[in-house]
Amino acid sequence: MIRLLVCFLLIITAQGKDLPHQSSSPLGLPATIEDLYIPGPEVEVIPRKNNESSLVIRILQTKPAANGFRYNLEIYALDPGKHLISDFLQRATDESPVTGLKATFEGSTVHPEDSLPKPKDPNPAPPPKLGGYRTLLIFLGGVWLLGLLAILLIRKKKPNTVSTSNPVLTPAEKIRQLVEKAAEGSLKDEDHARLERLLLGYWRTKIPEMINLAPAEALVELRSHPEASPLVLKLEQWLHAPAPDFSEKELTSLLAPYHSQSHP
Repeated sequence: MIRLLVCFLLIITAQGKDLPHQSSSPLGLPATIEDLYIPGPEVEVIPRKNNESSLVIRILQTKPAANGFRYNLEIYALDPGKHLISDFLQRATDESPVTGLKATFEGSTVHPEDSLPKPKDPNPAPPPKLGGYRTLLIFLGGVWLLGLLAILLIRKKKPNTVSTSNPVLTPAEKIRQLVEKAAEGSLKDEDHARLERLLLGYWRTKIPEMINLAPAEALVELRSHPEASPLVLKLEQWLHAPAPDFSEKELTSLLAPYHSQSHP
């Protein structure tokens, strides 16, 4: 009798006749079912065409067994209650439904405490500093004030540097410089015109009758003037034939009438 019972159990095991499989998990939390025996050809998960499926199944591993296969599945429920796993599987060969499988999966609405994430204590953070905008305004105002002071100091120093490096010359000194260039033969055209303006300006203040004369006419008058003619005639001579060996005494004598003029 015992031998018959053992043989009967071995035959059941060989044929893969498993007892109905039951599993459960809170909604949305996956659970793993191992070695679920399904007789017949290999099965696959029915593709989900929308989001209304009550179970979501993923086949992790398929192992051949007598007259069927054993499967490791990952399942989680989206709707509460018990659900037949076979309703969400089909034969891989012809997409026919899976029959004779009594295994169920239950979606529970009660979540264990360990499955819920525990809130973490907030990290302490130093409070923001007050008055940051005010400090920025004070800083920018200081930079602007320093820039203004620098500009004022630079402008204040400029006249002093100009006055020391380029002192103001008297009309007589200006005429002397240009006359020396004329005597040396280095007087340029613009310097020649400047020298004529200086001479005409000086003698027009001395001779009122020359005010209304054109520059060419005024120069003709200066050629015959007893005080102006020596320098005017000498300049015309130097412009055509420079005399680099002119004497300081001769130059002082020619410029004697112009030393009495004040600064412009």
